Amino acid sequence: MLKPKKDTQIQTIMSRTVVTAQKEASITDICRLMETSHVGSVVIVKDRYPIGMLTERDVVNSIAKSGHAALNSQAQHMMRSPVFTMQPRQSIKKAVEFMISKRIRRLPIVENHRLAGIITYGDILRAVQKEVADMELQTEQLKKEVQKDGLTKFYTQKYFKILLEKEVERAKRFGGFLSLIMIDIDHFKKINDTFGHDAGDYILHKVSLLINHNTRKINIIGRYGGDEFAVIAPISDIRGAQRLGERLRQFVNQTKFMYNGKQIKTTLSVGVAAWDKSIATGRDLIIKTDKALYKAKHGGRDRVSVI
Repeated sequence: MLKPKKDTQIQTIMSRTVVTAQKEASITDICRLMETSHVGSVVIVKDRYPIGMLTERDVVNSIAKSGHAALNSQAQHMMRSPVFTMQPRQSIKKAVEFMISKRIRRLPIVENHRLAGIITYGDILRAVQKEVADMELQTEQLKKEVQKDGLTKFYTQKYFKILLEKEVERAKRFGGFLSLIMIDIDHFKKINDTFGHDAGDYILHKVSLLINHNTRKINIIGRYGGDEFAVIAPISDIRGAQRLGERLRQFVNQTKFMYNGKQIKTTLSVGVAAWDKSIATGRDLIIKTDKALYKAKHGGRDRVSVI
């Protein structure tokens, strides 16, 4: 089962082997360190605390400017300082944002006032690639576990909730509109008791077809319960979702459902709610929308209520 990951800490991807040098080291010595260690940068330290950094580009630029005489200079005269640092328990996300804001590609990691490691864009890229691969594997495993509802061909409640969590996470990260519609077939138990369970299945099937044919492809539809459906509207605000709910209600209200020569009058109660910044999870949005559905059912049924 896919679960939202907590922010991964820097210490999980940082390299603990850091090539360092003292500020008095010559650029020639720094170059030898880079070559023998197969690295593109050296952290300049004082008592194991980073005070600057030198990269291959810094050395090349200095030689281009001052000639080979630059090789005799000390690191302290060429290093970039002050050097930016972070702590190992801070999140990778925060590190990325910080590195972008400072326009740096390497970031020493400090713990207890001592150099503990270093992260680079390459480390972050590899971590992201691994996470993507893990997500793809989990998705494939999930596909094997989850099947659509056999009668309606809509997503099962289990998978629908997973998709809703992903949509809420997307809305939290990037903003935009997200609405949820919950739909209940009015007096469905009475339909089963009066006309039989086969008739109930017939109504479920026909109502699901109406819902499917009158929603956009971008919307995500689930069979949320025995006689209850739910629709995720990823780019609809509350008014757009309300109009969709009203359209579905009217279609069902105006349709003649005939079973074994008998008409089964069918109506819908619909609850609508939209994501806002107070909603942290898909479950929160379900609770809010369920209150709207309760309002519709206890307000007389065959209606759309909004919260």
